[in-house]
Amino acid sequence: MATQAYPVHAYSSIDSTAAIALVLERATADERRDRPFVRDVSGVFFELKRRGFKFRDLGLRKIPGGYYSEDVEGFVGQLLSMGYATQRSPIKLTKHGNEFCDTIIDRQGNKEEMARLRDEVDRIMQQVPASV
Repeated sequence: MATQAYPVHAYSSIDSTAAIALVLERATADERRDRPFVRDVSGVFFELKRRGFKFRDLGLRKIPGGYYSEDVEGFVGQLLSMGYATQRSPIKLTKHGNEFCDTIIDRQGNKEEMARLRDEVDRIMQQVPASV
């Protein structure tokens, strides 16, 4: 059985807030019936870490039945308090919430690394169950 080797990188130059915004934007991009939970988005970050993406200010931990990031939950909580999300569990962003995430993503300086991250998130999203 062949295994895929992923490159090991130093910490990403991408701000963890921009990374969270990108993963949330991709995970909530369509009108799926099964919306992602914080644990689902956290699981994407665990897979990104396994594939060589390391974010300096993003805490991750394994919990029974999945993964968890207080940083992801805090970001979603901020979106809720600003009226940019209507649900925390599962996560449901408003149109303005998606636009806010896009603004954060667009303002991130390293466009090349953001494109690489977006491509990797899209590959992960294709491999995971529909709930993410």
